[in-house]
Amino acid sequence: MVRSEIFTRARQGNPEALAALMNHSLQAKQITVNVSVQGQSLVAIATGQTAPDRAFMVNFICRGLRKLEADSIRKVTIVGYLNGGTIPLWRDTIQLDSQASDELLPLEPVSPLTPAPAPLPPSAPPSRPRLPTSVIPITPRRRRQPPTLVSRLRTLAGVLLFLLVGGVSIAVASLVKLLTALLAENSIYSINLLGDLFRGIEIIEVFNVLVFAILGLGLGVATAFIPRYLGIRLNALVIILLLPTLLSFGTMIRYDNWINEFAANESISITESRLKTDRYLYERIEETGIWGFYLHTARYPSLPLYVRQFEELDPLESEAMSRVQGSVGINPDDLSTLFSICMWGIRGFYFLVSAITVIGHFGQGIELADRLSGRVQPPLDETLDDTPIPHSRSPMSSR
Repeated sequence: MVRSEIFTRARQGNPEALAALMNHSLQAKQITVNVSVQGQSLVAIATGQTAPDRAFMVNFICRGLRKLEADSIRKVTIVGYLNGGTIPLWRDTIQLDSQASDELLPLEPVSPLTPAPAPLPPSAPPSRPRLPTSVIPITPRRRRQPPTLVSRLRTLAGVLLFLLVGGVSIAVASLVKLLTALLAENSIYSINLLGDLFRGIEIIEVFNVLVFAILGLGLGVATAFIPRYLGIRLNALVIILLLPTLLSFGTMIRYDNWINEFAANESISITESRLKTDRYLYERIEETGIWGFYLHTARYPSLPLYVRQFEELDPLESEAMSRVQGSVGINPDDLSTLFSICMWGIRGFYFLVSAITVIGHFGQGIELADRLSGRVQPPLDETLDDTPIPHSRSPMSSR
């Protein structure tokens, strides 16, 4: 269980989470606390090598619960034991919602010699004494109140803010990706000599770091406005859907530019240009459309811009590959396979970088959302740092 979940469950009155926080803070004092919760009442059994200090334990637990804002707990019963002991040393009951509890004055003292109504059997582990039956508070379970108009409006506002922040994040990330893809096709890839090299390694995909940082951070922050578990699951699904979609923007723009340039060169319509290029793609790799274009550019760097190049391209590529074979000693089939492996490796690298970026910034956005919404509480021991615990005054002195 991660730290934020511990505080969330402790705030809801989960006994295991409360015990974990208390025992973490009391580890240096060699005190172990066992917690049970029934209704709005909490029972804490404090066991130590030496007698747990009564005033310290009362103030530690009650002030900690108040600063943790565990509103579901109204009554606290604290019992002190020695390790291996079966008789309680002391017992205090505090009503947290009463005015008398402002000074955390203990009630219902028990003499160290008072026998426990249900002592722990000798065979039971000494570090987990059983709570006497008379100590366990029995309170009726409060009915869940129906949602009010204010709570419904607050929920509706949270949903709207969640959709607004998430939508803005998606829009900004998509706009940045679109602008960088257009910049590459219309400017960078048009540079003589270097343009073909940059297109071959798809250099513009480096900007995916910025695109997916914006997307992940924005979607993470959006989870502040609805329940945490629901926001994380919904936006994680959005990220899974958007990751391949945004990465395909460059391919779609390049494919559209190819269709338009081919139509302009042949003086034909866009529909005819799409039909002719689809026929070319199918003859090469038996696929058509954007998917065929994506597979083709991973294996063949050249694209025909005229119908006559449909037949001329093969001899040109064969001649180029023959020259490479003569210089390096690699046959054309192995060279084509090697080029394809390199291209898919480059694309896989960009995909991996994009996935890591969006996941990492999504986590950072969730942490920021936790702080903005107040879902992260300071540790129980840190909440007591700014509240001095009175050791010198007996809890009975002000009665």
